[in-house]
Amino acid sequence: MTPGFMDTYKAAVFGYFLFVFVLFLPFLAGDVVAPHRQAAEVGLTHETYEDARRENRKFSDYTSAYIPEIQEHIMAPRSGWVALWTKQSELGRPLYQISGFSPVYLPSWVIFQITEDPRRMVTILSLSNTVLAGFFMMLFAREVSLRPIAGWAAGVTLAASPVFMYWLTFPMFSAVWCWAAGALWATTRLAQKPEALTWSVLAFSCYSLLMTAYPQPVVFHGYILFIYAIFMTSRQKTLVSASVFLVLLLLAVMVAVALAAPVYIDLLKVASESARLKPDASFFTQVLPQMSNLSDAVQFMALSTVPELFGNPVSSQFPWPYNGLSLTPLALFFVVICGLTAFRKTWGWWLAIAVMLLFAFMHPLYVFGVHYLGFNLSRSTPFGSMILPLTILLAFGLDVIARTSHRAARRRLAWIAGICGLVALALGIALGVLTETNIRWKALPVFLLLTGMLFLYAVTLRPVFLIAAVVVSLVAQSYPLMLRQDPARIATASALTEKVRRHLPDGSRFAIVSSDIHVFPPNLTAGLGLASIHTYNSLSSRRYHALIERLGGEMQTYGRRNTAISPDYGSLDFWMSNIGLVLAPAEISHPNLEPLGSEVGVHLHRVKARMHTGMQVFHTSPDPGVPQIGLVDFRAAQRHKPVTVSLDQGDLLEFRIASARKSMLVLSQRFHSDWKGFARVDQNWQPVGTVEVNGVYQGVDIPKGATHIRLSFEPFTRHAWVSNVFWGALLSALMVAQLIKKRKAGLKST
Repeated sequence: MTPGFMDTYKAAVFGYFLFVFVLFLPFLAGDVVAPHRQAAEVGLTHETYEDARRENRKFSDYTSAYIPEIQEHIMAPRSGWVALWTKQSELGRPLYQISGFSPVYLPSWVIFQITEDPRRMVTILSLSNTVLAGFFMMLFAREVSLRPIAGWAAGVTLAASPVFMYWLTFPMFSAVWCWAAGALWATTRLAQKPEALTWSVLAFSCYSLLMTAYPQPVVFHGYILFIYAIFMTSRQKTLVSASVFLVLLLLAVMVAVALAAPVYIDLLKVASESARLKPDASFFTQVLPQMSNLSDAVQFMALSTVPELFGNPVSSQFPWPYNGLSLTPLALFFVVICGLTAFRKTWGWWLAIAVMLLFAFMHPLYVFGVHYLGFNLSRSTPFGSMILPLTILLAFGLDVIARTSHRAARRRLAWIAGICGLVALALGIALGVLTETNIRWKALPVFLLLTGMLFLYAVTLRPVFLIAAVVVSLVAQSYPLMLRQDPARIATASALTEKVRRHLPDGSRFAIVSSDIHVFPPNLTAGLGLASIHTYNSLSSRRYHALIERLGGEMQTYGRRNTAISPDYGSLDFWMSNIGLVLAPAEISHPNLEPLGSEVGVHLHRVKARMHTGMQVFHTSPDPGVPQIGLVDFRAAQRHKPVTVSLDQGDLLEFRIASARKSMLVLSQRFHSDWKGFARVDQNWQPVGTVEVNGVYQGVDIPKGATHIRLSFEPFTRHAWVSNVFWGALLSALMVAQLIKKRKAGLKST
């Protein structure tokens, strides 16, 4: 390597993509992002093979929420271009269209054309966010005139940072930093040179933050980007240029909001019917750090800089709470140098970090944010919003070193930064000794080696030392944090799953009736094609909560989770819930249950009497304009008839009616106001009213003379195709414009 290496951004970009290519080789070889192999979850008592890949069930949202949701978007029946409704959990519910898991987001639609494997889809989405985040950071560094090697180091450090590697299984986290970095670069570029491509990146970044990113950090970054936009506006040379810049910014945000609106209108409706609309402020402050004494301060600083001293932080045996929010020695080294030399240039980013620290440690201040600043969307620590500012400080610090011609000055800075790194190391050792926690001493030489190579780079300016430090950091810190599995070894079947599948009647759902059963976590079985009454859903409906309570169950964490019920097997609600199979830790004796034997300690019982999909009820019908109706136990009335499903496309259902008398159709499905009813009378379809039955179930008015009833689920998301068409057309226009530009340039040169 020569001192001239990476003197251009073209070389830096090549170096960046080479490094991330090497880092992600295991995924290119076939592995998928996954936290565990879910053997225990499907009832396998042991694995029949050895696999050294690490597992951690802390990241269970991956298997209980993300994979089942994506699986439904791939496999669920639908009448149109996107799946809208799932029957695999609760009593049916709308599918989520955010987090990048739905084809309503154009890049996800493209990924769905490439693969139908939900784990592969998460892998592509997560790695794409990671690679793009580092690339955007490099573009930002170039835009603010930093040296190419500073941009390269910032890009690699961000993409391979502990927080990205630790949360690979949660692509909505990486999406926050990815698209916030994209918006940051585009805002900076737009302030200097208004152009169509830059505006398009800004608009799409804002749109992607709404459609793919975890909500609460989006709010945090929104404040940062808003203040940055004001700052860039103030630096415009003329009132006209400032006005043009502001108009372009506002137009980009307005386009993003307008295109995300169909999905968010539906999401707001779902949220308004959940228990998460106005939780107590303590629900959000639970995840904030406690700093009550010196020991807490030492623990915070040690885990923020040298967590690897105590083992692999992604391991389930790691002795301390850890969420990926730590600085590598490389980042710490150059952030310190930035603070010593470039504070005037970067004071705004230091201020952003200070504000985030205040909100994190001053809980009353965060409660104020919950009430008045939009900090009530989801539980999240502000620390994650320091990642981009810290990466920017790293880039400025390295740029200072690269531009400083006096070797003695660089040596002084390197000594100070190196000593800070050693202090962090000493704090980590002190934490281990004082708390009697095992220290992984073999990590000590790695930290010393990293500090030494960074010192040598700062003194000599030879890129080989910086590149070597990055390589060591990738191997020793980034690579071990990646949770990945061989997809062929992820369990999707067992003797228990096959027995449940064999005995679960078509169109019905199963129920677990004891918390002592630890297989089949809620929603996971949706990915196996097995419907259950249980849920893992932060925005589950209060109607569903009422049913679970009546079935003897309990909702946890503001309605997020239900794992078991304890019902009266002869009750009306149990009958109407269309539960066809009961799973229990012991055999149950009840007239409505037929024992079917057991598997791995789980006893199966067939339910003898249930309502099936729906029932035509004759003794009552809803009055026009009445949104709710209560039914007494109508099972004994012989004249009530089960209905026949003639069409099931998920969001479009049709039923043949047994009698043409005026009556009501009651479904074993949770009521939702976006289901629209139609009746076929005299060969013509006419709209009919829908009604909420017994506070839970979907009811439909059947007029006299009707032979068929149709239910159509019609949320605003049906119109989200407009956004895909818009972005596709915009991309096509940009490509055509670029081709015309190149052609004109070629003609001029000739």
